[in-house]
Amino acid sequence: MLYHFMYKILNPRTFGLLASYCFVGFGLICPCHSATGTKEVSNEASAWEKPFPENIDDLTEIQDRLQSLLPSTMECLVAIEAGDGAGSGVIVSEDGLVLTAAHVIGSTGKKMNVKLSDGREYRATSLGGSELSDAGMLKIKTSESLPYAPLSPRNDSKVEDWCFAIGHPGGFDPERGPVVRLGRIIAKQDETMQTDSRLLGGDSGGPLFDFNGKVIAIHSRVSSQPDENFHIPIESFHANWEFFQDKKLFTLERLEQGGFLGVRCEERLNGLEILEVIEDTPAYQAGLLAGDIIKQVDSIKIKTRETLTIHISGKNPGEILRITYERGKKTMSSQIKLGYRGPQ
Repeated sequence: MLYHFMYKILNPRTFGLLASYCFVGFGLICPCHSATGTKEVSNEASAWEKPFPENIDDLTEIQDRLQSLLPSTMECLVAIEAGDGAGSGVIVSEDGLVLTAAHVIGSTGKKMNVKLSDGREYRATSLGGSELSDAGMLKIKTSESLPYAPLSPRNDSKVEDWCFAIGHPGGFDPERGPVVRLGRIIAKQDETMQTDSRLLGGDSGGPLFDFNGKVIAIHSRVSSQPDENFHIPIESFHANWEFFQDKKLFTLERLEQGGFLGVRCEERLNGLEILEVIEDTPAYQAGLLAGDIIKQVDSIKIKTRETLTIHISGKNPGEILRITYERGKKTMSSQIKLGYRGPQ
């Protein structure tokens, strides 16, 4: 199989080296291969773990690593086709669970077609997702065992990490094959990751991989700017996995109609830290304070802003819930009657 490549290096110092090595530009067709031969054992960091490539050897090492990962990652890529559009996705379980973007599936229970990179075609049904992060899921209907990609653990990817995007821009094209773009993570915060792995129309829902061959994000928003490529971090899927699998789609309309708490938060390793409590809101009246760490809402553990929003707005205004939080070394809880958010 042929793979279509577009390469980009962040550091200007390496751009000339890369160009001289014939990797720059959109349109290079490059066969996959794995590096072979015996190498000396070294404690030196791998080229993709350095701040930037230092020489031709580093570029060659990055190339070889990428090409060694492509056969297995390409097997898991799918093109998604529905009556009103197309996109990409990635298989993440042997029985055919696919991660994609919410705007690709559109709604729950929707019938879709998926094609693997080798041309095999299956029927599928959309599950759930969230319009906040644009995360979405669907399930392939098959009794076969399908190739699938491993997921990166939470908080494993970081800014400046090397990554590569694959997808089917413009739809499935058996002559061209999937398109590969090499890049690095530029920014990552809560429900959004930004890279310079250039995305195109039809890439939406496709996977972003790290250099361990694990899915770290799903493609979301396309821009005309080369460094404005936005992805859904895998953390959004980890935090809301059961909600998405249960065929629930959280919409922006539900955000307006649902319950309202009245806090501004930021994700921390130990929970969700309240940065601000808005006056005259349910959170203010319940005595929540800036610096409190939200741990749980009713029986739901809270690790992300999106999870908190889904479960608060999933309730109706006037409903009562219990929030468990930490204040200093104390674990506390409050019963809170939710308010109404209204249009933003």
